[in-house]
Amino acid sequence: MFRSNSLRVGASALSAAFLYACFPLLAWHHLVWVALAPLLVALLVELNAKRGFWLGYLCGVIFFASSCQWFVDVMEMHGGLAPVLAWGVLGLFALLFAVFFGAFGWAVSRTAVRVRTRALILAPFFWVVGELGRTYLFTGVPWNLLGYAMQAGGLRRIATVTAVYGLSFLALATSSLIAWVILEPRRNAARLAVLIWPVVLIVANWLLAPPPVAPGSRVVHLVQPNIGMNVQEVVKWAPWSNPEPLQRLVDKSIASVRADATTGPKPFIIWPENPAPFYFERDPIFRSAAERMARESGAYVVVGSVNFADAAETQPKNSAMVLNPQGQVLLAYDKIHLVPFGEYVPDWAFPNLVGKITHEAGNFVPGSSYRAAETPEGALSLFICYESIFPQLVRRLVPEGPAVLVNLSNDAWFGDTAAAAQHLEKARLRAIENRRYLLRATNDGITCIIDPYGRIVARLPRHESAILTGRFDFVAGDTFYTRYGDVFAWMCVAIVVMAMTHQYWREEQIKRQEAKGKSQK
Repeated sequence: MFRSNSLRVGASALSAAFLYACFPLLAWHHLVWVALAPLLVALLVELNAKRGFWLGYLCGVIFFASSCQWFVDVMEMHGGLAPVLAWGVLGLFALLFAVFFGAFGWAVSRTAVRVRTRALILAPFFWVVGELGRTYLFTGVPWNLLGYAMQAGGLRRIATVTAVYGLSFLALATSSLIAWVILEPRRNAARLAVLIWPVVLIVANWLLAPPPVAPGSRVVHLVQPNIGMNVQEVVKWAPWSNPEPLQRLVDKSIASVRADATTGPKPFIIWPENPAPFYFERDPIFRSAAERMARESGAYVVVGSVNFADAAETQPKNSAMVLNPQGQVLLAYDKIHLVPFGEYVPDWAFPNLVGKITHEAGNFVPGSSYRAAETPEGALSLFICYESIFPQLVRRLVPEGPAVLVNLSNDAWFGDTAAAAQHLEKARLRAIENRRYLLRATNDGITCIIDPYGRIVARLPRHESAILTGRFDFVAGDTFYTRYGDVFAWMCVAIVVMAMTHQYWREEQIKRQEAKGKSQK
């Protein structure tokens, strides 16, 4: 079985295909449990660390190139790249981040030199270390981590302790068991484990099933304006040249609040990440419109804006403004983790050269404050677009006491690709990890309300101009992950370091014993 190179390569490609199918648009989520079993079998059927690296690397290249095809559309439509260059950039991305898969393949093959089951036990730890690397290295691009594909509502609750990495660990552990029984079908322990493990998962999922949540007592109006990302459409919304579209959206937002008027707590109006030339601090027309919306609706208002870090307006910031019902600014939140090669070019990535290839890469500067917007009802923890894929960032935005997560995004850049649906899956995990409601306002979808267990309780269709009116609550109480962060992931790192160190020490000891035996002869 898998003795020929072609079969091993085929198994690596099969794992890549399974991984691709786990995520939107196909979203065959049940494959997450078996996705990496073919790769593990290919790695362990004939032990060779160098070959293991290349088998893992091949799997990674195919997975990243297929699941992130939307890169090409974004770079063609909004990056100003020719198709051949756009595909080239996708290829470079896949070749770079596939290194983490290659390292996984090498580590599994390397630790199985003497005991194959040892490698299967360590495989989930290796995988988590790789995902942690994808989160922090090369500016961090933790897109489509394995755990995001898991949809078991009860099991997902372990993310309150482990973040998404614990879900990835469970999925990889299952693939390891499957690989074990394939590699050693006559071993009773393997057959017994592969029978018991699904029962354990099913029972755990049932025991951890999230309870029903009563409708919240606070009202929110999530505004989805559906502004096209072409230049002509964006220019139409420039307030200084034509204020009518802006005023219509303001009036529509006010009318939504009045149509749902209650005598309870103050409502909230939330607009998406800046979808048009809106400059709250520099444009009196836009600022006046936002202040009027707050005063006339009697609501707290959140709007996206481009602010500037300098008087010369050469250092833009991707920001969100929070206003109280009197129209006064409570908070100006500046996006902390910017999109590399979109909002800025990293210093290590030859920015001058990249600037010659595409003139669309921005020169935004990051924010540094993790402060939430405090209201008498609770705190609003804001994060913008790309920041939703970073669990360690979002948890730092959650203050002690009652709070709600607010995610402003503009996924219109993605067009009709899988990216918007993939992006939403990341946001859902942030709600679970911190056990808070998440209010997600986007330009053209997917606008929704997510409860503290990651369930979407209300949503709008994509590509539709509409306002989603729904209910939520400010939830108090820190989860383990909110308070302590990536403890689980770093424990996996520690275990891997100790295991690899022990293996190296043991191998050196064996070499010395063998050398001593030869010398005595």
